[in-house]
Amino acid sequence: MSPSKNEIIIAVMGPTGSGKSQIIDLLSGSTKWAGSNLKPETDQVREIKAIVPVGKEAREITLVETPGFDDIDKSDAGILQMLADWMATRSRNSTKLTGILYLHRITDNRQAGTPHRNLRLFKKLCGDELGVERKVVFVTTMWDKNQGEPGRLMAYQKRQDELREYWRPMLTLGAQVAEFNKTREAAVELICRVISQHSVGGVARLQEELVDLNLPLDETRAAQVVGSQYQSLIAEHRGTLLDLDRAMQRTNDPSMVADLHAERERVEAELNKIVEQGKAMRIGFFSKLKNGLFGKKTKGRGVEF
Repeated sequence: MSPSKNEIIIAVMGPTGSGKSQIIDLLSGSTKWAGSNLKPETDQVREIKAIVPVGKEAREITLVETPGFDDIDKSDAGILQMLADWMATRSRNSTKLTGILYLHRITDNRQAGTPHRNLRLFKKLCGDELGVERKVVFVTTMWDKNQGEPGRLMAYQKRQDELREYWRPMLTLGAQVAEFNKTREAAVELICRVISQHSVGGVARLQEELVDLNLPLDETRAAQVVGSQYQSLIAEHRGTLLDLDRAMQRTNDPSMVADLHAERERVEAELNKIVEQGKAMRIGFFSKLKNGLFGKKTKGRGVEF
């Protein structure tokens, strides 16, 4: 049975442990998917059906949970490929994302490490000129964590203000911010916010680039972000190897040399793994856009490592 063009499909994205599975469990009535603090909630793109009250009627929706880009068992390139495959399949079946919930722990520093990287890649997935912003709801979670501590609530509210400033480019174009308090009512409200913008045009950038523009994955903007991250990691590891080589040349202590050599082997193994992961994105350097879009030809740019 082919999917309906009017099907409501909402992607639930965000870092591992931000509450994606919890929202889906509350909406679907399941208790089997919520992840622990030690493992990612999901290691693949999952589709879950749920019946949600919208206004005076019950609507069937499809919730799509994506792995966090900080999944400990998968590279960013691998997760991006999973998202690309799913989006491409959906688009070829004439369906588009109704909207996106992007979850962010209020306990996370807005610019620290993984959350910042996740948001940067998320923005590339969505795009900034295709009208998708109105379909995005940024959801802050984990408000109850350590709230009994003096000043904690005030600190979280300050963090939310900082996040609003960080998200301002998308908020200005219509994206929304909401808080999630771990109740079904709050989860339903999030869905209603997305559905209220259902008539607004625009699709996720990755869908547009993969299907409508027929770009290979490595030429999408999201892939460019992943590629730049791999380049930084490679440069960092190569610099470490040079430092270790210099340190071994400066010492005459056999024990120290042995320790440095062991560390060099470890770093070199990590570097080789990063390079191999990066090769997964190098799949279409010769690909170019064909005629069709506004009568123009556009060259794609591959991801280099």
